[in-house]
Amino acid sequence: MIRDGGGRGFLAKVNKEHQLKTVAESHSIQHHVSRTAGESYQVIGDFASVAGSTYTVLHLLNTNTVKKVCISYIRIEAVGITGITLPDADSYFQIGFGTTYSSGGSAVTPVVMNRTSGKASGVTAYDNNPIVIGTFIEFDRWYPEANGVMMNFNKEGSILLGQNDTMEIRFVSDGSTSDGTVYARITFFLLDTSGD
Repeated sequence: MIRDGGGRGFLAKVNKEHQLKTVAESHSIQHHVSRTAGESYQVIGDFASVAGSTYTVLHLLNTNTVKKVCISYIRIEAVGITGITLPDADSYFQIGFGTTYSSGGSAVTPVVMNRTSGKASGVTAYDNNPIVIGTFIEFDRWYPEANGVMMNFNKEGSILLGQNDTMEIRFVSDGSTSDGTVYARITFFLLDTSGD
């Protein structure tokens, strides 16, 4: 007899090798957090009229006092780019830390994925090439495969942003085009780490 935390008892089957028969249910951490805490979000940023420069496509700031931002998925896409043929060695997305929002751009609001929770993320986000200050610390670089092809990366919550930490997705290009749009989408969930 095995008793659960509610005081109920259940019979367990043991085989001839004295092994307990069990059935396990598993699901992703982001699904678990969304279902049980309502704290899974997605935010999208973009920048149009790409030319030969560096542009901030999406900038995140965690303003939570006790919750960490855990990045689970990143999606990037370059659409309608002219003047260069993708993939191109000098045109790529950069992902990094270290910069701070200064001015400009457009504020974008992360959307809660569990619509029954009614929660807000406590994350400040900007797109449309805001001015940022500080030293950009690149930790990843991705080259768009071709125009309009969305690239998906499962980070499984391995990127963690504490209070006042930032993350930024930029697009770097040496092309002379003034056409095309680049997109960045980030899915993240919040974890309360006050008891850590």
